[in-house]
Order: sequence, then C-alpha cells, then structure tokens
Amino acid sequence: MEKFSRWRDQGTGIQPFLPPVPANADHSPIQKVFTAVLMIIKPVTGVVKLILVSILLLAFLLLETVGLLFKPVAPLHKIYHRLVSAIFIRAILVLLGFFWIKNETVTLRRGRSGAGSRAQAPSRRASPSGELIVSNWSSYIDILYLAFRYDPVFTQMYSTTLTVRQITLWEALRQAGSYPELSPPEGVETFPLLDFVKDIHKSGSGPVVIFPEGTTTNNRAILKFVPIFKGWSVPETSIEIRIMALKYDYQKFAPTFTVGLDNSYRFGHLFRTCAQFYNTLSVKTLAQEESPSNAHFSAIEGLSSTPSGAAIGVVEPVEEDSLGSVMINLMGRMTRFRKLGLNVKDKADFLDYFILRNNGISSSTAKKTATVGQKVTPSTQGSSRSKRH
Repeated sequence: MEKFSRWRDQGTGIQPFLPPVPANADHSPIQKVFTAVLMIIKPVTGVVKLILVSILLLAFLLLETVGLLFKPVAPLHKIYHRLVSAIFIRAILVLLGFFWIKNETVTLRRGRSGAGSRAQAPSRRASPSGELIVSNWSSYIDILYLAFRYDPVFTQMYSTTLTVRQITLWEALRQAGSYPELSPPEGVETFPLLDFVKDIHKSGSGPVVIFPEGTTTNNRAILKFVPIFKGWSVPETSIEIRIMALKYDYQKFAPTFTVGLDNSYRFGHLFRTCAQFYNTLSVKTLAQEESPSNAHFSAIEGLSSTPSGAAIGVVEPVEEDSLGSVMINLMGRMTRFRKLGLNVKDKADFLDYFILRNNGISSSTAKKTATVGQKVTPSTQGSSRSKRH
C-alpha cells in the first residue's frame, strides 16, 4: 500500500508492519471451485474451533485459580502450574491449526560442515531458571508457544529507560500487536534487564523471555533491537542466553499479528486463525555452545555473514549495544531474515498514522488499550542493584 510506503525500509524495500498479502495467482476452474467450497466451510470451522478455544481458556483460568491453593507449597504449585499450562496451551495451539511445531537446534560455525548453518536434533535440555530467552516477535502465537514450551517469565521492555518489568501471560498476549509503550507508566517499578534476570535465577521462577524488537512484525525481517543490552559484556558469562527464531510459513493467511489496536482486531484475527485447517510454525534455537553467553564465544564470528539491509556477507560495525548487535546478526543468520533500520518507534509512528486513517478507532482509544492492566503490584524479584523509574 503506497500510503504506508514511508515505513518501507530503504535498504531492503520490506514493509514489516502491514499484514502480509499473498500474491495473486491464476487458478484453474477446479481450484476456483475448491476455493469457493472453502469459503463456505471455513467460517463454520472457525466458529466451532473458536467456541472450543473459549471453553479451554475458561477451564484453564479455573484450574489456575484452583492452583492458588498450592501456592504456600512452592514446588508443588510450580509443578501443578507447569502441567496445567502445558496441557491446555498445547490443546489451544492444536485448535489454532498448529498440529506439529518443528523444532531444531542450529549451528552457524562453518568449520563443522562446510556450510553457513546446519540443523541438529532439537535439544532436550530443560531451560534453567534465570536463562534469558531472546526471540523475534510476530504474533500472540509466539507467546502461546513459549508458554507451552518453557513456562517462562514474560517481560515488558521500555525503550526510553532501557528497563523491564515482569508481566503475566495474559498481559503478554494482549501486548501482541498493541500500541507499543515506550515509557513505563507512572508509579510502575522497572529494573535493568541483567539485574532482573539474576533475581529471577535466585527465585527459581523460570527462564526469562525478552523480545528486543519491542513490538510485533509481519515475520518478513528483523527490526533494529532496542539497546536493552547496552553495557553488557561480549561474551556475557554471568547468565545463560538462548537465542531463538520463530518463523511462519503460509500461503493465504499469515498467523502474524502486527495491528491489534482493540478487541475487534484481536477477535477477527483469532477467528481467521481458527478457520484455518492447519498453520505452520518452525522454531530454530542456536546451539548453546555458540551462544554469546559461552565463555569461548567470539564477537567477530557473531558479526560475520549477516543478512542486512546493506548486503549479505558484510561484517557490520559493532554498535553502542555491542551484545545486541551480535545477537541480531546471529538471529538474522539463523532465519535468513534481513535486518532493518526501522525500530519500535517507527512502529508507533506507523500505528499513529494507521489510527488517523481508520475511522473505526480513535488514537486515544488505542493508546488507552495499550496501558490497560499496567497498574500492577511491585515485582517480588526486587534487587539491591535494581533501579526505580
């Protein structure tokens, strides 16, 4: 769409914020008939599956409430919560069409196989408490997958203060596609990411998820990271870091969710996802021995062969956030996604313009939606080194 061309990355020509539109193709008469039949069947399928998803969500909420009775016994509560989450969230993913999610561990070292990257069998190693999971972000499906797979601690990141706070699964789901909050609300306590991760490690609450892009994209490229890792070492050996990349393959409908300004957008996208007979998600995880938390990690190796807006194979200079620069390059090599010059502030500007052009939603409504649920109790993972903003 030409009216949104100002948010097309100059180096690559990629527009990362609009929902992907499949290319028009000539179809045979048989394919046209098949498409017409699907147009009748899919709405019925969507309604049925949406009802089942709603029932599962209500049951999940009920069992989560019952689980509060086990909270005084922390180990028992953790096991109960993990079991309930795994069963119900996986069932929801199946109803959304994700019957099989491909997982693979990849290595990028050329010396091992003569190739730029290769797949290994997926690692069965449990993600330890306090491990930092760094991932791209394209949809609420990402949140559901991570909750099912790792039962992690989700975070909200603020680009103006370069701090984070802990949020619930429901808050994380709501933030997908929402207007990005660049600054923390008044009175909300936030923490430097490294201090926060170390405190979570001490409390044994689980791995920590961070989306350094700060907002969702259409899964065609990687936005410039918020410099949330500014001041960290390369390698950063004080914590464990797991770099992941989630990628959706589709033909007609993309499960990516970039614009979720109010409940009508969310409901509409969820309905269309349910109407799909199947959806495809593949997950790549960088081999742990090549993680930038490994003591033998080389920053130069992490910056090589980078798919960027300039060219593939160019070693880019280390930026102010050196660890973030290394990780975005590693993620780009894992996915072959281009790295863009656009960032979360550009997404906010895009949504401002989108709101102005859309008569069905006002700017104030969208921004209020983004701040719903921000008044939370102070995190129990406080640290003597944590800063209040």
